Amino acid sequence: MYNRAFLFNGIGSKPEKLLVKLPPELMDKYEYYMEAAFGRLGLNKDLEKNKAYDGRVAEWIISLICDRVVYEHYIDMGIIPDIGAGYSSGIVSISGCFGSVPYEFAQDIIMMNRSTMRCLERNDQKLDMGIVIGFSYSDIEEMFKDKFSPDEIIIGSGNSKFHVMVSGRADAVEEALVLCQNEGAIKAFSFGTGVAYHHPIMKQYSQEYVDFCGSIAYSDPEYPILSIFDREIMTKGQQIMKENQLNVYTPIRWDLAVKKLEELGVTEFFDVSANGAVSKFSRVSRICKIYTLEEVC
Repeated sequence: MYNRAFLFNGIGSKPEKLLVKLPPELMDKYEYYMEAAFGRLGLNKDLEKNKAYDGRVAEWIISLICDRVVYEHYIDMGIIPDIGAGYSSGIVSISGCFGSVPYEFAQDIIMMNRSTMRCLERNDQKLDMGIVIGFSYSDIEEMFKDKFSPDEIIIGSGNSKFHVMVSGRADAVEEALVLCQNEGAIKAFSFGTGVAYHHPIMKQYSQEYVDFCGSIAYSDPEYPILSIFDREIMTKGQQIMKENQLNVYTPIRWDLAVKKLEELGVTEFFDVSANGAVSKFSRVSRICKIYTLEEVC
């Protein structure tokens, strides 16, 4: 029933790494969308001139726009998805690209991260996220179980058999990354974002974000979307709205989502990020392939 899946990346890729991968024929479209979005949102195109949290969300808006450009390029080439999934804020991106919300509303959702960050600052919450490469989900679980409480740190996302994201209090994340390095991790580094996405602690500080996600009626998506939380196939707008609301404070099992897509029959995965980010932390079986923009072009 499903053969081709589109995979949408979350935040994290720096604009310079995204834009260098966009072929010249797509840059004009990017610049048009970027001009319109930044003008509407009151963001400065010179990212360093944006104050406080605006600089951070401006980078994330660029990532969102790049996803749209790549998505539309695939469609123009006749590459049509049977189903899709969004990793972290990729849920916002897929909501716009698959037609559940207007692109402008997807941008506004990203902008609402500012209210969450302000709330964390007001409450003196020092949080962070980190990536560990070289250990599996179960490896990290075993490593953390006697050293950290879930209130301090959790696995925010199991990405593949060797790639996980940890999330929690900044001091615990720092300590955990050192532990992983000492235990032989290939890489272990922090995001330094000041937030702990996909940790339940975020729920009490993200109410404005959650409320905003539910402030409009969502359309049914043009193509089914797999939930990264319960691995159910979503075809109704209300389901997509709930996915966006859960996103900020709910742990992910991306590895299980990709496996579920394979079980549904998917053999062709298309990375919708401009720089092939999804393909770097996702793994599929040998009978499947993840195509990047660079390969398609």
